[in-house]
Amino acid sequence: MERYVLDLIGACVRREIKLRVIARRVSWPGSRSSAVEFVVLRDRTPFSRLNNLRFETIATRHVRPGWPTVAISRVPTGADLSIVGGTHAGHLRDIGKTRSGLFDRLTIAREQAMYNTAHAVIAHSERVRQEILRHYSIPAEKVVTLCPPVDTRQFGLAARSEREPVRRRLGIQAGQFLLLFPSNNHALKGAELILAALDGYDQRVVLVVAGKTPLAHPRVRNLGYCTDMPALYAAADASILASRYEAFGLVGPESILCGTPVLLAETVGAVDVLSPTACLRFSRTVPSLRAVLDVALARFDAGTLALADPSAHILYPYSVDDHRDAVLAHLPS
Repeated sequence: MERYVLDLIGACVRREIKLRVIARRVSWPGSRSSAVEFVVLRDRTPFSRLNNLRFETIATRHVRPGWPTVAISRVPTGADLSIVGGTHAGHLRDIGKTRSGLFDRLTIAREQAMYNTAHAVIAHSERVRQEILRHYSIPAEKVVTLCPPVDTRQFGLAARSEREPVRRRLGIQAGQFLLLFPSNNHALKGAELILAALDGYDQRVVLVVAGKTPLAHPRVRNLGYCTDMPALYAAADASILASRYEAFGLVGPESILCGTPVLLAETVGAVDVLSPTACLRFSRTVPSLRAVLDVALARFDAGTLALADPSAHILYPYSVDDHRDAVLAHLPS
């Protein structure tokens, strides 16, 4: 969601739209545009949840009067448009949490208030839209699905020019299958399931993890936090997410745009808008994951796994500028 916000701000700047951005922290890449005013409401406690609760309570006090307001955080009042990357109720259901704590109840109550008071609600996937309708009883006509865009200036087939040098640097041998796992939360992203499925294969399949936290396993190569994801996607033979909850999953279209198909669990929202050729779907079981791995390996051996025409496999408008225009169209006139 952080990258989504940066993309949306950048797209507004390109259209010369002035913005006031209210946040807890700001780390802007490159030089800041004079069209964007940043208001930073700094943390007051060492507890992230309390800081977030405080931010959500006071953020709208800093809105510029008369300007339309877009909420990304759970702002309970004052937003004309709410953009939702996932719901807490859906998250609790998919991780199997049956008893909600005080924080869970407060979070859901704030989401409810945000949806109730917004002029319109944008869900980042049809899965999220259905969660909002089912768990929060919001009128269907108020909630629309706009899948998140991808910055095509970064993610594209041009990244494949570095494919072989990156594979050599990672120590991938000829004939080895590089499976890329972008993850900063291994439990949520399905690491245990992935590792269990790989136990049925020899060292031919190499799992490469891109994320801050190492994944301790002899089959894994940990790269740590990575800034050049396009090059990694292009170097991989397939990318994978086996998430217990994934409202959308930008890994899908990002990897595909770099010419690399994805293996996605059916719990990942993006599976609905990616072609079956580029997105091999599996249920969250070891046999199902092994079945799609077998398909991917067979295509790898036949030389038919890489995607020559990525755009044909992403079944929604994924341009950042088109997405910006669609978002702005839902603001009240």
